[in-house]
Amino acid sequence: MAIIASAELVVAASASEAFRRFIDFSTWDLWMPKGFRPITGPSRPLHEGDHVKMALGPGRGLPSTLHVIRVRPDKEICWTGGVKGVLVGEHSFFFAPGDDSAHTCLRSEEGFTGLLTRGPLAHLIEREASKAGELTLRSFANYLAKPL
Repeated sequence: MAIIASAELVVAASASEAFRRFIDFSTWDLWMPKGFRPITGPSRPLHEGDHVKMALGPGRGLPSTLHVIRVRPDKEICWTGGVKGVLVGEHSFFFAPGDDSAHTCLRSEEGFTGLLTRGPLAHLIEREASKAGELTLRSFANYLAKPL
């Protein structure tokens, strides 16, 4: 991968609870940041092989299809999307037990490949993708803090 964007945050939930709530696509509209809005997908937790359509960016956003390529229960979910040869991202969210069973360390890590990772925009893409990962983690942490 030519660029890797990352962010990390500790949340107040067990790894299994955080993972279970994170992969439930039917709730993404309740917590995903405005620049990453769900359009279509399953009304259940995500599985390997699922495809979801998201609107990326401000306003109505740019429609983008994400392909879930890996689901490791209570540990990781990973999807990929983008424009082949131009900019493709592989985004993983990792769930690790925190200092106690009531906390989880979440890590967002997205590697990018493609033409745009080799030019003058590479640093900007890495910085903005890291900010987006951080915003996603904070939005999810706020969602976890609300009672069911």
